[in-house]
Formats: sequence, C-alpha cells, structure tokens
Amino acid sequence: MTMDIKNNLIPTQPRTTGEGRSVAENAGVRGGGAEGGKDQGSSGDRVTLSNTANQLSDLTRSVSEQPAVDTQRVEQIRNSIKQGTYEINAERIADRLINMERVR
Repeated sequence: MTMDIKNNLIPTQPRTTGEGRSVAENAGVRGGGAEGGKDQGSSGDRVTLSNTANQLSDLTRSVSEQPAVDTQRVEQIRNSIKQGTYEINAERIADRLINMERVR
C-alpha cells in the first residue's frame, strides 16, 4: 500500500513589530532576551506547588537515585541457580500475573 503525502501548508512570514523587526529580533532589544532589561523575577509573579506536586517531585528524585538493578538480589539468585537450590513457585508466579492483569 502506498500513501501520497502532500504539503498543503501555506508558508507564513515571521510576525513583525511595528518597527519592521521580527518579534524574535525585537525580544533581545526590549529585554526579552538574555542581554538586558529587567532582572528575572522582579515582576512579583510567584509560582507555588501543591503538596502533591512536592511529594511527587520528592518521589521522582528518590526513585531516580535508586540503582536500576538490585545487584545483591541478582547475585543471590545466580548463586542459588549454580548450586541447584533455586526453586520456582509456579502458583505464586501465576497469582502475580493474574493480579497484574486485574490492575490494568
């Protein structure tokens, strides 16, 4: 199956200010850029986060600091497999798979 995609968009010109400069060019001149103008934060605007947002941020930070793999647990399993003592509990695995599907 082939699909023909056509560009039906009309090219647009950059928005301009009344002085003939584009908005992006003018931003640097009037303090919107990194060069001049007011110090950021001096306008009095404030942002506050809810307790839930703060908790989510803390949780995200905590999780990102944890290693992706529990190397100690992997080593325990590896050793028990080598020794032939690793037991597979099929009923437990089946129960967990069923519970995972219920959550979805």
